[in-house]
Amino acid sequence: MHVSDTHLGYRQYGLSERLDDWSSATRKSINYAIQNQVDCVVHSGDLFNSNKVDHTSLIHAIEMLRALKDADIPFFVIDGNHDRRKGSQTHTALDVLQRLDLCHYLAPAGRTLEGAIGEVNGNSIVGLGYQGVYLRSKLRDFYQQMPEGPNVVLLHAGITQYAEGGHPEIAPPELAVLRPKTAYLALGHYHNKFSLDDWIFNPGSPEYYRFSDYGIGRCFYDVTMQNGTLKVREIDVPGVRRMLSISADHPGDDYSLLRVLQARLDEAELEAPVSGALLRVILEGEVENPPNLSELKQFIDERYVPLYSTVLDNTVSTDSGLIETPGTLDDLEMNMFASSFARYNEQARDVAGFARMLLREITESQLTSTDEAEPVVQHVSRFRREYL
Repeated sequence: MHVSDTHLGYRQYGLSERLDDWSSATRKSINYAIQNQVDCVVHSGDLFNSNKVDHTSLIHAIEMLRALKDADIPFFVIDGNHDRRKGSQTHTALDVLQRLDLCHYLAPAGRTLEGAIGEVNGNSIVGLGYQGVYLRSKLRDFYQQMPEGPNVVLLHAGITQYAEGGHPEIAPPELAVLRPKTAYLALGHYHNKFSLDDWIFNPGSPEYYRFSDYGIGRCFYDVTMQNGTLKVREIDVPGVRRMLSISADHPGDDYSLLRVLQARLDEAELEAPVSGALLRVILEGEVENPPNLSELKQFIDERYVPLYSTVLDNTVSTDSGLIETPGTLDDLEMNMFASSFARYNEQARDVAGFARMLLREITESQLTSTDEAEPVVQHVSRFRREYL
């Protein structure tokens, strides 16, 4: 079985329920492996969401992997960009799990594959880990050290046309150097499923990582390999939390906007309950006065009870310049920010509001260390992923 990007410990939007969601989705894939008595489970990176793993998520991982071990099913895992060693770290949670004899942590040492090769039923499992921008320069060295095929190779990498954040490390033709010794390239990093050329397979994450992913099924792979011939089946992860994004043109006044949103959300309810879902509402169009976002959010939360909701104002004022009468200092500051970020077009006020909030958070927090700055970094990262 091939699973990837389980991101255990991801407390998305600061919600403990989301931490439990990621553990639950991972547990469902592990349960499938046990029930179907697979020969092994391979994980192609980002088992955890961070290299600083919270105790609850570590306990969840130990419980799942212990169940696999009790079923005599080996678990092979590599580093992802989220849970790899950073800075002066010498060990991560993956080292802990290996010391507990719950996994085979396959990690290359520089350019050598020492400690990065396992075996199941006479087939080699080769872990290349996460190499980032160094992958291209290491591929041929890795290939020369790989056993003669057919091998199962684990790699965490962004590739052209399937790269998170638009920063691929390598193009598919460049991976072809591995092909003569590789029957199955178990890829991770990109959170939506895809396969290439009948030998590269990426299952994506078992839970939804961002609103733009919704509607693309969550899965893992059940793989049969005989004499280098593959049979790969997608297995859907059942019961993942609904993630819903809707857009609406502002009709001109907030009362009419409430009616528009109610109609859109009532329509969404016919497909599945909005209650307990993650919900994003995007407002568009031209307006004379900015919408009352807090009132809209209160209406949505009280009527539909989502687990999490956000309302993004992408409307454009019919007055294109700065307000002639500044009003309060806050009004003037906000318009100055929006003007500075005008290159984002309809997102200008959204970006401006975030930048304003961030500067205030930094100045008021009086940060004294990188650890204290980590929440600010997470806010920036989350904002880039969700809104830009």
